[in-house]
Amino acid sequence: MKQLFNPNGSDTYKNILESDITNILDLSSVKHEVFISLWEKAYSNNWIPQKVSNMSKDKYDYYNKLTKDERYAFDQIISFLIYLDSIQTNNLPSIADKVTSPELVFFIARQTADEAVHSFSYGYILKNLMTKEEYRKIIYAWRENPIALERNKYIAELYEVNRTKYNDKKAFLVLAVANFLLEGLYFYNGFNYFHNLSYRGLMVNSNIQINYIKRDENVHCAAFLHILNIYKQEFPEYWDEDLIRNMFTTAVEQEIKFSVNIIGDKVEGMSTQDIKNYTYWLANKRLKELKIEPIFPESVNPYKHLDMIASIDDETTNKVNQFEARSINYKDPSIFKGWENI
Repeated sequence: MKQLFNPNGSDTYKNILESDITNILDLSSVKHEVFISLWEKAYSNNWIPQKVSNMSKDKYDYYNKLTKDERYAFDQIISFLIYLDSIQTNNLPSIADKVTSPELVFFIARQTADEAVHSFSYGYILKNLMTKEEYRKIIYAWRENPIALERNKYIAELYEVNRTKYNDKKAFLVLAVANFLLEGLYFYNGFNYFHNLSYRGLMVNSNIQINYIKRDENVHCAAFLHILNIYKQEFPEYWDEDLIRNMFTTAVEQEIKFSVNIIGDKVEGMSTQDIKNYTYWLANKRLKELKIEPIFPESVNPYKHLDMIASIDDETTNKVNQFEARSINYKDPSIFKGWENI
């Protein structure tokens, strides 16, 4: 087990697991540079929900323009997203407690803060749309939806079972894949639901919140992709593509089952077939990123037309917050660019 105080630890052998380290972040001796770069990227993406959108129009849309089915989907999706980011906020420190790459621990600390902001953002949306009683009911809506409950239980079990088994390198692989799926697959049909509403002129400011969250999640997904690729290099004997394929298969089945249940063919601009095609396309994309052959039916992204609605980084579009008439690109440009600037 990693010691918190280890004055005789090595400063040279720093694999992501089971290295004998001091726990000191030494920027003059970094093995996994990518996590410093990702920390800088995450830092430059600083934002808080209250600064990026005013929710007054969305409140009108929610009660007066959304159909009953659209409100149901909105409630179920945001309930699931609150659960995912809440469990991430609680789980990430337990990962950092076992990781022995100081720069990766450094990044995980930043990711944990991001996940807390995301949970706050979902709460900010609901708090500004409805009463406290309605808000609380939606937060725990997954308890009343057997499909959502089954899915949340599966995710928690992957995390919980491995919390006490980090010294087992195969258990860490399961955990890393679970995080990669959470950051790179589980959110995205839900995100597209918000993009679709915004594309139709509905719940635009909720979608702005989602876009900021999605930008962060892209960084987190990249981090776990690098964790897995580094793991494969450092512990090739434990790399198990069959295990990864099985986990992807379960994740895709659950993503489709949940999304069809709450969206299906009941929302304009989305359909059961779109959900399947998108999930297969995204899962194959993630497998390719791991240099694993795709295992799902070949498909194309049916939501390509939503890309502009989903973006906040394309400054050429000159997007502005319609209520405050200012750029919604809220990035802090003051990040470290090299040793000389530190």
